[in-house]
Amino acid sequence: MDKGKKRKISEENRVFNDTWTESFAFSTDESGLPVCLICGEKFANNKKLNVARHFQNKHTAFAEKYPDGDERRKAIAELMRKVDRSKNNFKKWVKTANSTTYASFVAAQEIVKHRNPFTDGEYIKEAFIKVSEHLYKDFKDKNEIVQKIKDMPLTMKTVKDRTLKMAENISKQQIQDISSAVAYSIACDESKDKGDIVQIVPICELFWATGRTD
Repeated sequence: MDKGKKRKISEENRVFNDTWTESFAFSTDESGLPVCLICGEKFANNKKLNVARHFQNKHTAFAEKYPDGDERRKAIAELMRKVDRSKNNFKKWVKTANSTTYASFVAAQEIVKHRNPFTDGEYIKEAFIKVSEHLYKDFKDKNEIVQKIKDMPLTMKTVKDRTLKMAENISKQQIQDISSAVAYSIACDESKDKGDIVQIVPICELFWATGRTD
């Protein structure tokens, strides 16, 4: 083995350490990668150094307010309850729509999550239709499936509207918790993607009852 060759992070089989939840207020997403319970920032790998640095640099107020021990554990547990409740409420809210509308929300969420341009919705739909023509060619109801995809609204305007509605819905949910010591609120961060197109990205950030954010 070449000692001078550096291993890729993907080859190191790093996994999330459960102690990071109490120490640094981090949990995991569906793929097992770290997500900050306070601000919602996600990391692409399980490295303790990155998680610790994020907590120490961005959430000093939380660390001071809830030092290690029972107070920290209670605060973390409350954060996790709020995140879970927000996710469940959002899923219930979106699923009240018909299947094509629900699918467009899911697609919009993925587009925003990866910070891709809103116009990617049209590209995804076109690719999905072409793939489906071959993927479902032996299905008796192939034409119905393809038509469903064609009916799915994914124009640039639709993706933008879906993003704003998701942000608004989450914001309303979190405002209901404003009386708590800690509550979440949704913010819209305007940024540009690789194509230099302005996007509005919903970001969960911590709102302290005192008016401070860290």
